[in-house]
Formats: sequence, structure tokens, C-alpha cells
Amino acid sequence: MQSVGVSGTVAAARTRESVLPSTIRAGAQAAIWVQRGPINGSRPSVQIPSTLLAQTAHGNIWIDNTIAASLESSVSQIGADFENAYASDTAHFASPDYPANAPGLQPQYNACSANGSKQGTTQAYITEPQDRRINVMVVNSSALGGLGGYFSVANYMPQTALNCLNGGYESNEAPFIFVGWFAGNGNTYELQEDLVRSTAHELQHLINFVNHGILASGASSASFNGYESTFVNEGLSMLSQDLAVQAMYGAQGVQFDAADALQRANTYLGNPGNYSLSSFSGIDPQGWGGTGAAQYNCSAGCYGVAYLFQRYLRDRFGGDAYTRAMETSGVVGSPNLQGVTGETASDLQGDFALAIAANTMGVASGDRRFNFGSLALTHSYRDQFGGATNLGGVFAAPVSGASMTVHAPVGGFTYVAVPSIPSSGMPVQVTDQASVSGFGLMGGLSQH
Repeated sequence: MQSVGVSGTVAAARTRESVLPSTIRAGAQAAIWVQRGPINGSRPSVQIPSTLLAQTAHGNIWIDNTIAASLESSVSQIGADFENAYASDTAHFASPDYPANAPGLQPQYNACSANGSKQGTTQAYITEPQDRRINVMVVNSSALGGLGGYFSVANYMPQTALNCLNGGYESNEAPFIFVGWFAGNGNTYELQEDLVRSTAHELQHLINFVNHGILASGASSASFNGYESTFVNEGLSMLSQDLAVQAMYGAQGVQFDAADALQRANTYLGNPGNYSLSSFSGIDPQGWGGTGAAQYNCSAGCYGVAYLFQRYLRDRFGGDAYTRAMETSGVVGSPNLQGVTGETASDLQGDFALAIAANTMGVASGDRRFNFGSLALTHSYRDQFGGATNLGGVFAAPVSGASMTVHAPVGGFTYVAVPSIPSSGMPVQVTDQASVSGFGLMGGLSQH
């Protein structure tokens, strides 16, 4: 996606004040703060004049005024997409609700005026609105600075607390998710795929934060870390896309989010050595915005491998029991993975890598560690539009000659294929030339 011009104005830091009207009804107007690209210290947030075109059981559907007129006839489907996402995410993950006495509402933060001078203290996060609706802001893609959509913890924080950070953060002081409207994709794709998956994706992030940052018992301490590791959080959000798309189109035989999640997975499988799972970084092809250099939060392969990891873990460790536990455990990162699964994060990643190899070669392992689960990595899966995504399995560099050099990224995997082994055997010696102290290679063998 390209970063292009944006309408709206950048304002000075505000005091505590929600931008939403006190009474929220269809037709209401608000100048909603929208983050234009990643936070970089240059106050990238802009206010976008918006209209509340619909209210659903669980959502307020706000539309950027630059596209509101053109989406009036589509807003009921946008609302249906969100309600589908809400039903799916709350069924498979957790609730976004929290009581007024939640642990995360106990700590006090510094409160500052608009110019950053300290003015007492304020609670860490806002109280949940009485109607418990999530605000869904549909933004003209040109206003997102290259983002496809996002969730920001800042909207749960009082503005007076953000004023102390001097980091360009603005709060709408209400639960919000933001999803882009990419008119160039056409209404059919936007309504039947993009907003189906993106509302589920961003809502999982919101649910993840509420459960880890507000509801976790440790959140009563101001020093508590309630932010899930990126590769885990993004993997869960990619998994939520699968589940939401299946919920809406399962009756048509759609099993997975073939139009998006499987395509990102295919990018990873085609060149696994280009990506690090645990650092959520990698080298994407140009068609996905790659530059030839490793990038954090790369668009295709980073999401693809994080998705495959969570897809594998969910199938291995009990489906909804796994995903719910990952949200509600009260811990994050590697301790979360180990607490829920009983396995270390390192062991899980090694098992995952071998499960990919076995699945690609058609090896049906009776050991659950090496059984990838419901997704076949060399299969074709149909989407809701009558098309299909053909998964090609994982690429393995074929051995040629007496020796070869491959590169395995820290936190990632590289695969090597041995076409045939002579009867006398084939000795294998692996030399680790990693320059990163404390890391080493971990090998595995899958035979067919």
C-alpha cells in the first residue's frame, strides 16, 4: 500500500476529552482521531470528520465523510461483517468487556496539561462505555498512511495521561478499531472479504489488549507488562480471519481465509529462509512491498508464518480451549505459550518446523507434535468468490555436491532436501556460523 495525501488537521495536545458526542445515535458527527502511518514522534494523528451511519448490537459504524455518501447503501453489510467478526472472536477468543473495578483501572498515571506540565494523576484506562459497543471506523485508505487498518491502545487511555508522553499520541477515549476502505478493490471484495477479515483481525487485537492489559490480575500494578509479543498477537489475529471467513462462508464450503491468510502463508512457504517467526521480520517480494532488505512487520511473509504457527498450535492444543487460554492466561509472550501448551516456545517452534516439512511431503505422523493439523500445505482451497488459493508446500533447497551453504534466520527456519541417500549412507555435518551470541542451530529430520 502506498502512503498518500490525507485530509484533516493536526491539533495540539488535548486535555481529557472524548471526541464522541455524549449521546451516540445514527447520524451523529465526530472528528475522529486517526493514526496516519506508524507512530514516529511527529504527531501523525489527524482528525477525520466522520458520520455514524449505523449502530449494530455490538458496534457503532463510523464512516469517513470523504466516502460516507458512497457507502450509505453498503453500511448494513459493513455492520453485518462486524457482527460476524464479533460473534466469531468472542466465541473463539474472549470478551472485550471489563468491569469498572478491573485490575487495569487501579493504577494511577501522571496527568498532564496540553503543554505537558504535570497536573496530578489519572487512572490508567477509561471505563468501558455503558452500551459496551465497539466503535468501528471505516477510513478512506488514503488517510491511513500505508496502513490497512489498526487497533491502538491509546484510545483506551485518558488524553491527560497521553499528554505526558510527548510522543504524538491522541485518544478518542473510547474502544475503537480502524479498517481501511480500498475503493480500488471494488465493493464486492471490500464487503465480502476485506471487511470480513479486517474487522475480526483488529477486534482480536482489542480483545487481546483488554484481557492482558486490563483484566489480568497483574494489571493492578503500574509496572505490569500487558502487551502480547507481536508474532503471537498478529498470528492470533490472522487466525481470527480464518475463523470469521469460515463463519460467514462455511456453508459454501469455504474452510479458510483463502483470499488473504493463505496467500500470505504461501509467500512464507515459498522462501522460509527469508523470515524470522519470533522477531516478526523478513524480506518480502516486491509485489508485497518488499525492498530487498529485512523489514520488521513485513506485509506478507511475517503475517504468513505467524498465521501458520497459530493455525498449527490451535489444531494441536484443543481448538478454542487453546485460543481462549492464550487470551485469558494473564501472561504474555513465551511464558504465555509455555503456560498454555506445557511446552517451551523453542520446542514449539522446532515441532512446528518439522510439522511443516512432514505435511509438505505427505507424511502422516501419529505424533501430534509433527502433525500440522487441518490445513494441508499442498492443497487447493476455494474462496468465497469461486476462486482458489493453491498452497505449494514449503520450499527446500536441494542438496547438490558434497557441501552447500544455507542461511537460517534467528527465530526462523531453512529447509534442505536430500533427493536420495546412497546405501552406504550420507554423513551430514552442520556448521553454525551465526554471529549472534547465545543462539545456535537446531536441526531436524523428516523422512518420506
